[in-house]
Amino acid sequence: MYNYDFTKEKIIYENPNAYIEVNANVYNLSLVVTTQNILLFNNANKNNILNNRGMYMPPDYLLELKIPYKNLQYKIINGDTYLNLKDKEILLYDIDFHKIIN
Repeated sequence: MYNYDFTKEKIIYENPNAYIEVNANVYNLSLVVTTQNILLFNNANKNNILNNRGMYMPPDYLLELKIPYKNLQYKIINGDTYLNLKDKEILLYDIDFHKIIN
């Protein structure tokens, strides 16, 4: 379950197992692209010890980063998307953002 209010947005793309590099650090996050934003979520139950003890903890996705893409500058190189934000360089591995939003 995503901890986010989607009432004013519609999901157009979802990748629950995306590799994303932020300032040279690589993360495995859930990527959701809506009609207005790029949302990066972290599964709070991913490393929960109860998942290894015969129980199943369903995913609980917490919002890590919200990127409005109205005036976002990005480039696509070999199928990867490079986003340029004020204080962050973000690389979305194996995701062609241009194909998603068009």
